[in-house]
Amino acid sequence: MTTIPDVQLYAHSERLKGKVVLITGAAAGIGREAALQYARSKAKLVLGDLNEPGLEKVVSEIRRAGGEAIGLRCDVTTWDDQLKLFEAAIEAYHSVDVVVANAGVNEIGSFWKPKLENGKPTKPSLSTVNINLVGTIYTAHLALHYLDVNRTHESTLKSIVLLGSMASWQASAQGVVYSASKHAVLGLARAMHGPLSAKGIRVAVVHPFFTDTGLMTTMNRIAVAGIPLLPIERVAGTIIFSSTDPDIASTGAVWLLPDDGLLLRLEKEIVKGGVYDVIAERNKRFIG
Repeated sequence: MTTIPDVQLYAHSERLKGKVVLITGAAAGIGREAALQYARSKAKLVLGDLNEPGLEKVVSEIRRAGGEAIGLRCDVTTWDDQLKLFEAAIEAYHSVDVVVANAGVNEIGSFWKPKLENGKPTKPSLSTVNINLVGTIYTAHLALHYLDVNRTHESTLKSIVLLGSMASWQASAQGVVYSASKHAVLGLARAMHGPLSAKGIRVAVVHPFFTDTGLMTTMNRIAVAGIPLLPIERVAGTIIFSSTDPDIASTGAVWLLPDDGLLLRLEKEIVKGGVYDVIAERNKRFIG
């Protein structure tokens, strides 16, 4: 595990000049802050979100500062919306270099309180899974194609960044479906990075602690009262660093922000001991 001080988060941001960065969930919170920071690094932004007024504000802010950005209404659970977002990137800027699958929500519905209809439980809400996981899979799948469109030998920066959570590692009984979705995002990144590394495409998954954004509900804030929230600027900086780090060994790494302290990079894990040794031995033919 490696500690990354804040002063290094933008150490490689010069690699972003003129690059095309696509971000979902970019109208507010982490997505908005990441968009602004990418724009300050002279990247061209393609932003998607359901919140059209918020999206327009971000695009306008970037343009007023002299940057380049376009925004489209995008429901990440709708394949055609995401397809249009990627197509808009090609139409406007002719390529896609960095994809940040940021769109996400907290727990929607109550797993622990089944709703009854005629005395029988009804289906639970899967909106959290559809947004956090299905939407992320759609984004990553589209990235496989669009990162290669008009790619040249000079296109040395190609990255996919997924947004996990500390709930990817420590499940919460207060967010059962959320925890399941974020565990799955971690699995998605682990499964993708080997094949994509061979194609020169970085894969990173960022895991923030409770961050001071609009997603923090009153109940969340009460639950973590007295614990410093993670500054949103550090999450955005981590997204940028994880997408621009030129060290080939860091692709596939996990980027952890477990508290309000410094960024931790966990290199591709080698699980050892007990049952993990048995699993690793039997599966070594199939995993990198």
